[in-house]
Amino acid sequence: MKMFCFTDSSGILKSDRFFGVGLLVIKNVGDLSDKLYKNSQPAKELVKQAKNDRIEQLLKADNKDEAIKMLRGNYRFEMKFDTIGGKRTLPYYESMVDIFLSDSSNRFSALIVDRQNPEFNGDGISDAWEAYTKYVALLVAREMKNLPSDSICIVVDEITKPRTKPLSLEDTIMSKVAEEVAKGTNLNFENVFGAFSIESHSSLPMQLCDILLGAVMYDYKKKNTLSSKKTEAKKEPFVQKIRSLLGIETLATPFTNTTKAYFEVYECV
Repeated sequence: MKMFCFTDSSGILKSDRFFGVGLLVIKNVGDLSDKLYKNSQPAKELVKQAKNDRIEQLLKADNKDEAIKMLRGNYRFEMKFDTIGGKRTLPYYESMVDIFLSDSSNRFSALIVDRQNPEFNGDGISDAWEAYTKYVALLVAREMKNLPSDSICIVVDEITKPRTKPLSLEDTIMSKVAEEVAKGTNLNFENVFGAFSIESHSSLPMQLCDILLGAVMYDYKKKNTLSSKKTEAKKEPFVQKIRSLLGIETLATPFTNTTKAYFEVYECV
């Protein structure tokens, strides 16, 4: 079976306590994307209307400069964890979770790094490119162990390539996955049939990966009193929706849940 693996990250490893990588594995990409698209359009219209209402208010207040600034803004609508907060759009974010869990073949894994873990090896964390590709490769190889007979294509969120790096993002990840696969047993690198990068605003599955990873990261920050009351007021209802659907008290702990779809949190050092 051919599967598509969408990867995303959260946090800055060299400065934040927690860094996370998410991996969304999908078999029925077209069906999932279609459902996510239909769900996102009403949310997009609500956001667009809110922007237009704000511009109208600014014009009535004779604040033309601010209105022009908003009109010139290069805004791209995305369903992302960071934008969760309004009660009017919350149901559409919650529906994304329902859509994910509606297909038992869907899989999500989150790899979490805690820099305060005594076993954490901080070598190389100042190089964001190397750290990011390293943990993506670790998570992909881990998932390959769970799907030994499946072929996968890695879809990675595009990041800027440093001039000092000789390989593309795709080739860097492929080479590191190959290294991880070589360490394991009964894994076949030929099962990875490709890798390519995309911008997250162009892919609803990538945005789904973002909100699921964001929920896990939120609980780790909340558990360690690193989230503000303002953030909790905005995000808590959404994250509680996921906890309730999975039947767990917190996402901030290693676990594997297969009650509806596959959902795993893995702590890595």
